[in-house]
Amino acid sequence: SGQKMRMIFSGYLTLQNATEIKATLQKQNGNFENVELWAKDVSGIDVSFLQILESYRQTHSAEGKRVKILMDLPYDLKTLLANAGIAYPVK
Repeated sequence: SGQKMRMIFSGYLTLQNATEIKATLQKQNGNFENVELWAKDVSGIDVSFLQILESYRQTHSAEGKRVKILMDLPYDLKTLLANAGIAYPVK
């Protein structure tokens, strides 16, 4: 069976940290068949982070990898995403 990788993101998942988040994801392009990207203990989130995750998921899914995105967010951030029409977790 294939190797599994889980990456956990926390804190401010926003445009100001987008470059660092992208660099972290790019460094982890190992030989993994299953990848979990998990956001927890989130202080702030914006669409730039969601776009980075979705781009990563699409790229790696096209390579035959299974990418699962999980969001463990405080109520106010869940509400903000729901009001913006964004439903997580994404499978």
